[in-house]
Amino acid sequence: MVKPIDEYSLTDLMHRIEEIFNENPGPLKGFEAIVQYDIHGDKEGTYQHFFHDGKLTIKEGTDASPVVTMQMSYDNFKKSLLGKLSGTMALLTGKVKVKGDVSTGLKIESIVKKYNIKEQL
Repeated sequence: MVKPIDEYSLTDLMHRIEEIFNENPGPLKGFEAIVQYDIHGDKEGTYQHFFHDGKLTIKEGTDASPVVTMQMSYDNFKKSLLGKLSGTMALLTGKVKVKGDVSTGLKIESIVKKYNIKEQL
């Protein structure tokens, strides 16, 4: 179902991201990582994205040790999904704080671009 990004709860948005990625697993092939998002602001939560065998599984909480953790506001999370916030600029301006492997965090940006999420929400 296509609707504006602001109409999604954070949990629903995470479920939709998981659906979009798994409907077209091509860009995920060969990417293996656990990426954690600590989201704060209007909507808050901690979610781990498990990239394994060309699939994405998203779980709320901190079940596993992530390769990288990205802390950002909900607003900046939405902007990054929609391609309106560069990962490099977000890092340089402090809009995202990264703990762990920064290159994995930046790899996520290139994967997200391949999905054109703004067209699928």
